[in-house]
Amino acid sequence: MTTVHTNKLVEDYLRRLEQAAAPLARARRAELVAEIREHIDDALLEAGAADEVAVRNVLERLGPPEEIVAAAGPVQRRAGRLELAAMIALAVPFVGWTVGVALVAASRTWHGREKVIGIVLGLMPALIGLLVLMAAGGGSESAVPGEPVPVGTSPEAHSESSNGLGPIELFVLLGSFLAGPLAAVYLGTRLRHPSRPSELVSA
Repeated sequence: MTTVHTNKLVEDYLRRLEQAAAPLARARRAELVAEIREHIDDALLEAGAADEVAVRNVLERLGPPEEIVAAAGPVQRRAGRLELAAMIALAVPFVGWTVGVALVAASRTWHGREKVIGIVLGLMPALIGLLVLMAAGGGSESAVPGEPVPVGTSPEAHSESSNGLGPIELFVLLGSFLAGPLAAVYLGTRLRHPSRPSELVSA
């Protein structure tokens, strides 16, 4: 094979390495790629060949780029534009919850359980609100005009049960509005914790 082809194999590998190292700080990422490039050059020089077979053997011994990044140790994460937009959206009622959840799911900075908790908290207001509205709707349907008051129930209590939301429903509904900001705070604090190697490999 030509040198151009073998060089392409090396460049493809280094490009994958740079992509896998995206969570690293820019200086550390450049340093890691330079170290691996130098290692490949030294290994090919030691092998006394630079054909396709020699290059593939060197790259195979190095292993997948994701494992190299994982072996570099915990990675200090930084919030990008997507993560910042997700946290802001989660704090905005209604439309913001949906947008925030979608952005959390698309993020490559948060992982596994962090995404699950963020998404569940982000969707909780909508789910609770829907349940409360369904319960209120069911109660109002039973209050048919002219229907006699059930035995043992005062007119006042019957009127309260058939008119909108009760104190408990209102408390739950209003409390659920805190879930979105809570999700944003949780995800923001997780950014301060370095990623573990296993999270980077599985991301």
